[in-house]
Amino acid sequence: MFSLGCIQALRCHKNTCPTGITTHNRWLERGLDPKNKAVRVYHYVKNIEREVGVICHSCGVREPRELKRRHARIVSEHGTSVSLADVYPDKQEGIKLKQTD
Repeated sequence: MFSLGCIQALRCHKNTCPTGITTHNRWLERGLDPKNKAVRVYHYVKNIEREVGVICHSCGVREPRELKRRHARIVSEHGTSVSLADVYPDKQEGIKLKQTD
């Protein structure tokens, strides 16, 4: 939304978006230049793609689909961290455990 020009006017649900992004009002839509915004969105997506690649590399995986819950940690307000896999165990792992018992 920011790459399109969202200014967080919080009017998305009212059909009165001043930037013309979330409105069907023709007069307000004039502020939205699709050719200019398309380039901005393209660059935003390319940067996100690059950053996700950096995160994958730092976690020791080659691509995003290899990321698992064990790669993320939750830091509490006390400064301790716990693996996301410990907080939210994978349902399939639970099924595998039941099948082997």
